[in-house]
Amino acid sequence: MQLHIDTARLSRIRAFATPTHCPHCGDVMVAPYMSEFVEGGEIRHHWECDACGEASTTSIPLTTHSARPPRNRC
Repeated sequence: MQLHIDTARLSRIRAFATPTHCPHCGDVMVAPYMSEFVEGGEIRHHWECDACGEASTTSIPLTTHSARPPRNRC
């Protein structure tokens, strides 16, 4: 049996799927304690590091990929 890895597919993983590191001590942070949508097109994640206890915030700007009208939901 051979193991094959599709490195081209792995390289397309989006940046938000990568682990977040504490900006104070460098430890890996798994999940934010709070996330919020900010009017104007931004998502903010609020973090608290389990290793050092320091708080930090990350933000993700949202972009519009198309100008399609919203779909009606039944």
